[in-house]
Order: sequence, then C-alpha cells, then structure tokens
Amino acid sequence: MSLDQLGKQAGRMIARKVRDYLAEANNSAPAQPPKQSFPSQSQQHQAMVAAQYPGHASSSSPSVSHLQPPHLPQRPFAAPNAPPPYHEQDPVHNVSALKLPDSCNNTIPDFSRVGYREGHVKIPTVPVQIVVEPSLDPYADDTDRIQDAINEVGKLPLHSIGEDGAQIRGAVLLKAGTYRVAGALIINASGVVLRGEGQDEGGTVVVATGNIQRDFILVNGMLTSDMGSVETQRTKARTAEMMPRNGYRGSRKPDTYTQSGVYIPVGSFEIPVLDTKGYNVGDRIVIERPGTEEWIRDIGMDKLPPRPGNIASTQWTGKSFTFRFERKIVAIDQATRTFTIDIPMVMCLDPKYPPARIYDLIHKFPIITDVGVENMRLISETDSRNPEDESHGWYGIIVDNAHHGWVADVTTVHFVSGIFAGLWSRFITIQDCSVLNPVSKPTEGGRRYQFNLSGQMGLVKRCFTNNARHDFITLGRVCGPNVFVDSTGVDGNNDTGPHERWAMGVLYDNITCNTINIRQRSWMGSGQGWAGVFHVVYNCTANNNNNCFQDAPGATNWIIGFRGGLSKKPMFEGLAAAHVLPGSPIQPRSLYWSQLVARMGGNIQLVKSNVGAEGRMRYPPRM
Repeated sequence: MSLDQLGKQAGRMIARKVRDYLAEANNSAPAQPPKQSFPSQSQQHQAMVAAQYPGHASSSSPSVSHLQPPHLPQRPFAAPNAPPPYHEQDPVHNVSALKLPDSCNNTIPDFSRVGYREGHVKIPTVPVQIVVEPSLDPYADDTDRIQDAINEVGKLPLHSIGEDGAQIRGAVLLKAGTYRVAGALIINASGVVLRGEGQDEGGTVVVATGNIQRDFILVNGMLTSDMGSVETQRTKARTAEMMPRNGYRGSRKPDTYTQSGVYIPVGSFEIPVLDTKGYNVGDRIVIERPGTEEWIRDIGMDKLPPRPGNIASTQWTGKSFTFRFERKIVAIDQATRTFTIDIPMVMCLDPKYPPARIYDLIHKFPIITDVGVENMRLISETDSRNPEDESHGWYGIIVDNAHHGWVADVTTVHFVSGIFAGLWSRFITIQDCSVLNPVSKPTEGGRRYQFNLSGQMGLVKRCFTNNARHDFITLGRVCGPNVFVDSTGVDGNNDTGPHERWAMGVLYDNITCNTINIRQRSWMGSGQGWAGVFHVVYNCTANNNNNCFQDAPGATNWIIGFRGGLSKKPMFEGLAAAHVLPGSPIQPRSLYWSQLVARMGGNIQLVKSNVGAEGRMRYPPRM
C-alpha cells in the first residue's frame, strides 16, 4: 500500500473515530443554557487573517478533506485600531480530549498539569516588600541597587499564600521609568518576585547596557547573587558555571523496576512495578528509562550521514539517551503492584529494552519555588550601526533549577533570544509575553530561540514574537510534557517545533506561525536526527507550504486540524505522521483548555491566572 493510500485510510479511520466520539459525548451531555461567547486570541487572529486574505476564512467544523489548504503568504502583522479585550474562552465541557490510539495503544496524553502549580490556580499577587525608584542620574548603573533589593527580600521568612503549598517572601517593585543594568540580575531564593509597572514604553523599562554577551535575568537556585556583577559577567557570562546542571542524590528508598513483558504506552498513568515496598502515596519519584545501543540501532541513529562537505555527524549513543521523568505517586495497587502517577507517560516503555528504574526524587542541589518576573519591558542595548550585532544581551530571561515559577506580562526587545525554561525547570508558566525585534545574525544556529521550553511541565500561553528563527521551540532530550497554546509568531525565517534529538510529549495548540516541523533532521546541527516524538499539533496554522510531520520508528505524532501546506518532498526520509485531519480547525477549540477544564470539573474560574490589570498585554502588541 502506498503512503498516499495509507494516509487516506488513516484519515478515514480517525475521522470516523472523531465523529463517533463527538456524537457520543454530545448525546450524553446534559442540556446547558446558552453561554455568552467571547472571541479567543486565536479567533481574533483568524479574523484578521480572513480580512487580509479574502477567501481563506476557516471553518469551525471538523474537516476530513485531504485537499491541501490554501497558501497564506507571510505579511506584516497589522494590529487592529482597537484590539478587543481578551477573555479566556470556556472550552467545550462535554469532550475531555481526543485519544486516537495507535497500534501500540499510545494515546494523546493529558497535558493539563503543566505550568505554575499545575495550571489550575492563580499566579499569586505577591505583596511588595521593597520599592525601587528610577535613578535621578540617567547614566547610572542600577545593577547593584536592584540586586541588593532582590537579596534583601530573599532573606525574609517564607510564609504560605494561595493554594497548593505556595510559599512566598515578597516582591521587589521597580517603579515606572528606565533602569540601566550593565551586568545581570539573579533571583536565587524561593518566594521572590521581580515586578514592574507595565511592559509598554511608559512602564518599567530595564535596559541591558554595554557590550557583554550575557543572559540578562537569571532565575536559578544554583547561582549566587554576586555572579551578576559586571566583573563576573565579563569573564563567566554564558559559561557552564552560569548554566549549572542539577542531578539526583542517592535514593532513600529501595529501587524498583517496571515489570518485564509489559508495554507501558504513552498516555498511561499506570506503572506496573516489581515491588511497591517502601513507597507511599504522595512520594515523588523518578522514572528512568535507560538508553541502549540496541534502541539507537533500531531508530537508525547510529548511522547518521555526514554533513555537507563530508563533515562527520555525531552518532547517537545509548548512554546519552537515558530519560528521567519526574512524577508523583497518587495511588498504589498492592495486588497488581502498580503505581498510579499524577502525569501520564510521554515516552513508551517497551519491554524489548531493559526495564525502567524507579527511585526516590531527591535533587542534588537547591531548587527554588514560587518565583517570578512580571510586568516589565527589557531592552538590550545594541550597536545601531550593525544590524547583526551580537555583543549584547543574549537570552532576556532564563528560569532553571526552579519549580512552580512564572514569567508574565514581560516584553523583551533586541535580545538575541527570548525566554527560556531550562533543563531543570519544572511547572513554569510563561504567559502574556512578547519577544520582539531580535538583533543578531539572522540565520545562524543557536540564535533567535524566542520561547524555549526544555524542562518538564512547562507552559507558554498567549505569547507573541516576531523575526524569530525558532518561534516556539524545545531542545534535545526534553522529557516533557510541555505545552505551547494560543500564541503567534510572525516573520520567522525557520520553524516552530522540536529542534533536536528526541524531545518527548509536546503540545502545540492554536499556534500561528510561519512553519511547523516535527521531523527527521538527520545530519543537521551535527546530527540532530529524530527531533520530536509523541507530539500533538492541534488546530495550528502555518503560513508556509513546506511543513513536515514525520514519525520516528516506534513513535507517533498526532497532527489534528492543521491548516498549512505540507512538503511534497521532505528533506530526509521518514514515515509521514498518521492521524492527520487537515484543513480546518475542529472542536473543541483547544485541546489543552478542554483537558484542564475537564480535570477541574468544568470550573473555568479555577484556571484563570492573570497577573494584575496594569500588565495586561494588548494583542498583538505595538512593535
């Protein structure tokens, strides 16, 4: 059977499943009174696209057509004269999620526990403890003044606030005006928030001055506050010392392993183990899936071709691809020796390979919690004579070695890259942020990564960027899950999607951008190979006609309601992704929001997490 015939057969099968699923859900749903409907950000964007490109208006009903959707040319994003207010739309209540099992029963996982405090509580309004005013000297360096204020708040005692165990110390408020910072700013204590009074030009503007190529605001429990000084940044900026890696201590409990002969699919909450002794409900655990040379051979990553110019690619090795997923035990069945975990698996555990090891989650080094950066505008000072200047701020904000944190209502301007939740970040929300007008070499690697989720349980929502290489991105070996939802990138010159080496469990939901790829990258980037597995692209729009979705051996990606052209000749060989329902958005509008509302019993009020009125982002922002 040809790939085309296989695709049509899969499309018919999945379309039938979707129709049956929706019909069953609608028939079983209780009658509800009509609700007032508000346009979502995505709907506002679609309306603007429809106005700019007559004849390309999208349908709100599911489509099972295999015709290619129309090409939408990339044009400058035009803000409406009076942007309508944003209201979080109440998703469809009677449909919890699509599952779409593959031949191994891997299903679309529940993504609803990502973000700050698992996404269902408000980001707290942390009381102000110290107020910092703009300097009377317009040329003064404010690095020490701001850092000293952060340090003082970091010495205050923690106290409980809000829900789900949040503990805070207080906020440093930077009053509206301009601040000049020649070094970097570091938050390294739990419960500390750095807050401004608005992300527009008239709000709080923090300028990264000088020509040091450094990351600007670092939220990281493993850094010391003196590392942000100008002197330190001149010698250590962007070194391994400024980007420390954490690890796990020896377990206090006996290790256990997954049961032999049992395939644990993606989407599963159930982990059959050899022995439950010593483990209790509420324990946090690591599920360690070992990498092996056999698996590397099975997915073909031991024979990556050379790069152009006969430059050798880096072949994958088993020891470099051991994956560690952090989870919590929520139930134990002693009879079947099964753990139930809070967040489903986003990588299958195949009994063909060695069993996964399960052990107590204890980090080697400090992890901070309940930390945030909010409501300000960050600008990197650049050489106006050089449009490719790179001797200036690199990432605007990096959050790492931190759990349950947030970046909200922040705009970055001219930084090489935007906002990054690093490898050891967990449950981070990035919301209502803009990354604008990066200044760097426009097409070289490692640059213009605008919104980057490379930890676990990260969430980007209602964000905007322009002129990216990679608008919404993950790096290599990302264990997930992670979610990008209701966000837009314009004028990007590369793609959105997993960037390298087997990122797992990412949802792209109502993303509009130039190109989306989940594919075999082969020799690119020194041997990035299979970039992403068990990803979901849901109701997304790409303006380019060269999008590519492929499945790695033993893995599935789900492309649902995608609007954009597909590459007729992918750069590298690979099986075309299954479960494609192309052409028009389907219902529910958002997979993430519908899963979250379903988990919370239909109470949308529990999931609103706006940070104040002053910092609310206009959509799209002024540029």
